[in-house]
Amino acid sequence: MNPLRQLALPLIAGCLAAPIITFAQGAGDYPAKSIELMVPYASGGGVANMARAFAVEAGSELGQQMVVTNKEGAGGVIGFSYLAKARPDGYVVAFSPASPMTNAPFINSNMPFRNDQVEPICQIFENVFAIAVKPDSPIRSFEDLIARAKAKPGALSFGHAGAASVGHMSLGAIEKADNVKFNAIAYRGDNPALTDMLGGTLDFAALGVGTLSGQNARVLAVLSAKRHPALPDVPSVGEFGVPAISQGLNGLYVPAGTPRPVVARLEEVCRKVAQSPSFAERAKTLSQVPAYLSARDFQARVASTYKVHEALVPDLKLGKN
Repeated sequence: MNPLRQLALPLIAGCLAAPIITFAQGAGDYPAKSIELMVPYASGGGVANMARAFAVEAGSELGQQMVVTNKEGAGGVIGFSYLAKARPDGYVVAFSPASPMTNAPFINSNMPFRNDQVEPICQIFENVFAIAVKPDSPIRSFEDLIARAKAKPGALSFGHAGAASVGHMSLGAIEKADNVKFNAIAYRGDNPALTDMLGGTLDFAALGVGTLSGQNARVLAVLSAKRHPALPDVPSVGEFGVPAISQGLNGLYVPAGTPRPVVARLEEVCRKVAQSPSFAERAKTLSQVPAYLSARDFQARVASTYKVHEALVPDLKLGKN
């Protein structure tokens, strides 16, 4: 089946008609035990930290503990494969960006899960990324970065969290818009790229705003249409007429076939937590801003992001492995 069809069918139409599987506990009993909140990335990163903040608030709402686990690897694909194979009863829930669904299919020839095996149920926040350099970098601004890239195509190296990651895709859009070329270096997550950027191995890096929070780095621009509340003095690439096409759309996901009442309960809790002042304060300490979307709106956003990335992949010359 075409990967786009795999994504679009469950996200736009099929989720509301998904089969209901009957389990011993009724909807009114859920949750009857602790819930695994699986993060498909390493602990200590921006997504994992937000997952822990969410777990505290959601556990209080649900009356059961949410236990955060990390199943990192392959850009989130290992964790989503685990989710897709989990019992669809609401006791394994993923907290993740949508990239294993919107990015990974373009670089993996043998995906261990299908998009129609996973159901997005709410967006919690958008993990905005930014372009950063070490404090004493000779690159003084975003305009300076572009000018240097035009003068010496391919000479400037930047780090990102992996092939087809948000940072990689975003810089690919800049290359296309400004007719420049960078030397992209893939890492296994934000933190290793941050280390090498601060150490001078890289000219710059495309990292999550949360990852850059509290770091001794100078941010040139945020990769979004507007400025980020945590960095009000830093321009957005949108201010330079550059499209901000790729955000980290972070939310909750369950295995397809999870009973509708369980999904509805999780979506309700997601809405309450994401819109609560207490969670907003927790997120602020991590340089993040909650951005709730319902299941229907989140699914549509994931599907549209897939289409945008599908169009960009040829420009990045990403071969499948």
